[in-house]
Amino acid sequence: EKKLSICVFQFPPDKGNVGTAAYLDVFGSIYAVMKELKKQGYTVEDIPETVEGLQKSILEDPEAAMSMSELNVAYRMSVDEYEELCPFAHDLRENWGPPPGELNTDGQDMLIYG
Repeated sequence: EKKLSICVFQFPPDKGNVGTAAYLDVFGSIYAVMKELKKQGYTVEDIPETVEGLQKSILEDPEAAMSMSELNVAYRMSVDEYEELCPFAHDLRENWGPPPGELNTDGQDMLIYG
C-alpha cells in the first residue's frame, strides 16, 4: 500500500498566492487528477463536489497547523528595533512610507522570513 501526496506551492509566502501559476489551472488540474485516480480504482477520499470546493478545502482548512500569515516567519522585528538597527530608516520614509509598511508585516511588526 502506498500513499500519494500532492504539493501545492506558494511563493513568496503569505501573499495569498497558494496554487497560482501563470496560465495554469492548478486546482482544476489537481481535481482532475483526483477524479481520474478514483476512476482507475485508487482509494481517494473526500473529493469535494467542485473545483471551487477543493480550493476552499485547501485554503480555508480549519485544522491547518499554521495560517498563511504565520508561514515561515522566523522573527518579528518591532518598528523601534528596526529604527535602532537601521541608521538611515528615517531617510527611507520619503519613498517607502513609515514602517512597518504594507508588505511582510502583520500590521505592527516587520516579518522576517526564514
